[in-house]
Amino acid sequence: MLTAERYITLLNHYAGPVSGEQEEYEATLEDLTELFHCTERNVKLIVRKLQEEDLITWLPGRGRGNRSRITFRVKREQFLLEFAKRLAQKGEYRSAFEFLHQYEEDKSILDQFLKWLNDQFGVERIASDAQDKDVFRLPVYRAPVSLDPAELFFGFDSHLVRQLFDRLVEYDSEREIIMPRIAHHWEPNTSGTEWTFYLRKGIMFHHGKVLTAEDVVFTLERLRNSMNSWLVSMMLNAEAIDGRTVRITLRQPNWLFPRLMCSSCASIVPSDLSVKEDRDYWRSPSGTGPFKIVHWCNNRMDLIVHDGYFLGRPYLDGVKLIFMPDNIPNVSKLKWEQLIANDSRIPGTAGQDWQRIETLSKGCSLISWNRNKDGPQQSLSFRQAVNLIIDRAAFIRHSGKSGYPARSFLPRDEVALDVYWHDACAAKSLLEQSGYDGTPFVLVTGESECVDAEWIRQQCASIGIPVNIRYEDKNSLTKTETSQEADALLFCLVFAEDEVCELESFLQKNSMIYQHLDRRLRQWIFEITNEIFATPSKERRSALLQQIEYRLQDEAQILFLVHQKLNTYVHPSVRGLVINNLGWMDFKDIWLTTGSEPSSDAQRA
Repeated sequence: MLTAERYITLLNHYAGPVSGEQEEYEATLEDLTELFHCTERNVKLIVRKLQEEDLITWLPGRGRGNRSRITFRVKREQFLLEFAKRLAQKGEYRSAFEFLHQYEEDKSILDQFLKWLNDQFGVERIASDAQDKDVFRLPVYRAPVSLDPAELFFGFDSHLVRQLFDRLVEYDSEREIIMPRIAHHWEPNTSGTEWTFYLRKGIMFHHGKVLTAEDVVFTLERLRNSMNSWLVSMMLNAEAIDGRTVRITLRQPNWLFPRLMCSSCASIVPSDLSVKEDRDYWRSPSGTGPFKIVHWCNNRMDLIVHDGYFLGRPYLDGVKLIFMPDNIPNVSKLKWEQLIANDSRIPGTAGQDWQRIETLSKGCSLISWNRNKDGPQQSLSFRQAVNLIIDRAAFIRHSGKSGYPARSFLPRDEVALDVYWHDACAAKSLLEQSGYDGTPFVLVTGESECVDAEWIRQQCASIGIPVNIRYEDKNSLTKTETSQEADALLFCLVFAEDEVCELESFLQKNSMIYQHLDRRLRQWIFEITNEIFATPSKERRSALLQQIEYRLQDEAQILFLVHQKLNTYVHPSVRGLVINNLGWMDFKDIWLTTGSEPSSDAQRA
């Protein structure tokens, strides 16, 4: 990077922003010591390094009064572009963008770089041995935090766990039924206090171990001591009746138990994990899923197909996830946008033969108020004032997101009407009623939410509420101390399983919403959720969940913001790509047409 910057500095000094290749200029070592602010000895080292890299030719002046001559061997535009490509090919995407954004006057170079970068993603057909291998390359703007199912907190991590592991059962949200997975059959006793699961034969973990009932028992017992212990909080005992039968006994009726077992957090891990588990193990864990990890570093993650996958081998031979810098400016948009609910990038223009895939996120962005900390947020009128001052429609336009104003956790039928009440006058009146004294409140959010957070700060400032924004990385957001220190949290909830994920928000002890509920409201929610678990009727459970949501709205505990649309473009040679409830695509379902030899565009669909 330093050598590149020195070459550009020389170009700018002698040739200006536009220069031709092989043009010669007079120079002296004295000139260069001033230019680089260093000694003549260091200047000679710089010149030698630039010569070794074939960037310049240096002809020393002979005799008194004869000046040296410098020739630039690479044009500025070509050099900037090739150097950025070189950084990207080494996985240093953040450095590549930072380098190019130092030279914002060269916008055409950034456009060329983005066009080149777009072509690096998609499906790549690689000749290997006697057959071609199809590898899917995707840009990801947030690296996973944990792939331990018991410690899942973020939607993207949950998506990856579903590529590596399997659950006992799976929920089909379109048909609203529970489907067999590791278990081919399950049944309750008459009271709903005992559930028996019957396992398929011959399921293999990635490291060669055959899955048995002991692995299921180990997984459930391990969950007891995790941040997701709420999934098994009613479990008295998990017992392996034989190698393929598991019986779970509960302390009270729970007709939702199979739905809880659909959670990514309940993914089955091998029982021999107990003798090898450490921090490094979770860099390459062993599951039963369609793909397994072979490499994970700061810049990328490589997955290869699990040939012995019990539900059928996927078409793809591998998936490469390229971790892009999260702070790429909005002008640097990629055609392959990240398919995750709280990302605001919009795909670039694709060819006319490309298919646009769009869906509405199962979830929303929101603000949660901390009722367990002193501050202006303790006043209901204050919280209502902030709610009324946020113009959701203008918020969506400003952020560049595509979506609808949210009035609930999940989008309802009327969401497309795009209606939300915004009233600045009423907000000011409520603020006066609250007796607000001008104390700022602390809004904590992730670094990726800076555009949304700044908009909220401006809206609040319009009625005299100062906001101090504190940005935290993903690891910090999982810690209870972060939630407890905030007056308010801005984040996005993504619901893979409708009922289960909503309950998780209220019952998981690391959940931001759980941490912000005061003791009285938390106890009331616990009573409602116990009734939900004991209710066989889905309609009644839905009504009870809605009661919780109504109360959170009435008390302005949660300010719902936006249901975001998720979209991407797909080349016609790529089939089976569907955006799932986590805002991502299941890699096992992707396949390619083979009607003709793909061009470079079709190769990287």
